[in-house]
Amino acid sequence: MTRRTFLKGAGIALLVPRMESFGQVTEADMPRRLLTIVNHLSFYQPELIPPTDGAFDKSPQLLNELSDQFDHLKLFSGLDNPAVQNGFGHTPCVGILSGYFNKLHRRNRLSIDQAIADKIGDNTRFKSLVFQAGENLNFSQISWDKHGLPVRQLDSPRKIFNLLFQVNEGDTTQQQILAEDRSILDAVLSQANAMEKRLNVTDRAKLDEYLTSVREVERSVKRRAYWANRPKPQIDYEIDDFDRKSVDDYVGTLLDLAVLALQTDSTRAVTVQIPFWEGFKEPELSGNYHDLSHHGQKPEKIRKLLMLEQGILRRINHALNTMKQRKVGNTTLFDQTTTLLTASMGSANAHNFDDLPALVVDARMKTSGYWRKQDVPMSNLYLGLLKLFAPEYEHFGESTGAFEVLS
Repeated sequence: MTRRTFLKGAGIALLVPRMESFGQVTEADMPRRLLTIVNHLSFYQPELIPPTDGAFDKSPQLLNELSDQFDHLKLFSGLDNPAVQNGFGHTPCVGILSGYFNKLHRRNRLSIDQAIADKIGDNTRFKSLVFQAGENLNFSQISWDKHGLPVRQLDSPRKIFNLLFQVNEGDTTQQQILAEDRSILDAVLSQANAMEKRLNVTDRAKLDEYLTSVREVERSVKRRAYWANRPKPQIDYEIDDFDRKSVDDYVGTLLDLAVLALQTDSTRAVTVQIPFWEGFKEPELSGNYHDLSHHGQKPEKIRKLLMLEQGILRRINHALNTMKQRKVGNTTLFDQTTTLLTASMGSANAHNFDDLPALVVDARMKTSGYWRKQDVPMSNLYLGLLKLFAPEYEHFGESTGAFEVLS
């Protein structure tokens, strides 16, 4: 069989999809995917970071929750965001994925998840999806598009599930809106083209910038129109009743949906943020996550904090193991996905926005282990990740070079 196969008969030839049975689907054809997970309040680093660089010979109790991934895991510490200006409270956390925060200008720079989504998101229903386990607070926005504008973060598992898998409500209304969007764009572009002939060089530059934004809207409308009449994936999954006060339930459900979104190729870039709960309640633990993270070195608070963070990492480990079991094409979802786990703060107790931890999980990892990177820009890691998807990039954010992530 050739690379593509035709069905021929009665003078008609149909081009059929690539099929595994004919050896047409190779590992090289499999799409690359990105799962980004950010814990707002960081992790208690004395129990996350090993005592020495190198292989994971002796792992602290938090890191040990990810022991199933040790063969494919690189852990970095000491990373910095030099362009994140300290501000009031938790506000600088908005810069974790862009490496940038200016307290005088709310608009942020492009975040790494969206930079990668821009490269891999053209052929799916959603270019990217951003989930948040908790209320979207004014300092918990972490995903930013290339114009520095916030990407919508979804915090309702039921709405996410319906968005991904349920039949659209009001299809007729949706079609009308799409038709109206197209007519508006046609009118705007027609008028703009007529106007351009009468403009000077400066005004033409301004108009070109404006039309670039219009064209992006147009692409968005075309994407929506393309997918509007295509059925959503059918899956064997139901959202169980879960307690929004339970960190374990909430995070677990959102990670389930993240895996399903990637598995069904609804998107190839998912970001999950874990902000803080003012109050949470687990079967054997309850309290205030924010208060526990600002523990003041009190042993009882640290003990409870570790219980909570172990639960979060246990859920993340479970999601990664689930990806190893899910086949997409002739490889597993885990084989196709690069996972980044990081935190918005180095230490919530100290309210610092440097000395950041970052963990990368990838099936192609040649050397796993721990690396201490003292005062190295986080953007160096981000550039290394970006180059896995788009090798032509030489700069991201405040980068001074690129990590060899998989070496």
